[in-house]
Amino acid sequence: MIQEFLPKNWESNPQNQKSFAHSKTVANAAQKIASLTHNLDAKKAYDYGLMHDIGKFYLTKNEMYKHPRVGYELLKESHPDIAKICITHPFPDFDSYDHILHYHKNDKAEAQKTFDILSKIEKTDYMELIQLCDKLSRLDDYISLDGKVKWYLETYNLDPDELVSQYVDRLTKTKKKFDTMTGTDIYDILGIKE
Repeated sequence: MIQEFLPKNWESNPQNQKSFAHSKTVANAAQKIASLTHNLDAKKAYDYGLMHDIGKFYLTKNEMYKHPRVGYELLKESHPDIAKICITHPFPDFDSYDHILHYHKNDKAEAQKTFDILSKIEKTDYMELIQLCDKLSRLDDYISLDGKVKWYLETYNLDPDELVSQYVDRLTKTKKKFDTMTGTDIYDILGIKE
């Protein structure tokens, strides 16, 4: 499915290759987890995971923070469910304007566009699944939530703050939800060592 939405010559950009590898890792995680639940379709979860970052293929490195909305705009007419995955995947608390503004590097116009779209969307299990799998996935393996936060803070030279704490709390609740839905620890499913 993703092939029909990728721009020509996308493979020539190393950043696109990384985005594609990450998307496949997210898709595999989503498929594994969904296959162990009673109410989620594993194929649909795979497709959602594969498509969640499609907006990145249309942006420069400095514009990457806009990829959720770009993916949404690209797919909203032809695949509205996947479009909603694109716009929601970075925002476990998508009713928090502060989180959205922080993600958008204080670009108030972009944050407001995203917030306006998110305010009309009702959260689903698939959205939460892709949010979780996105945070647990690297290029070709998986990392714990604590490990991902530590990597993020170190990579971007940030200090932990209240927004980070709220973000981790929300993702931890989502992980526990899927632990319950699958009957096993998500980390065990994905081979994550804490």
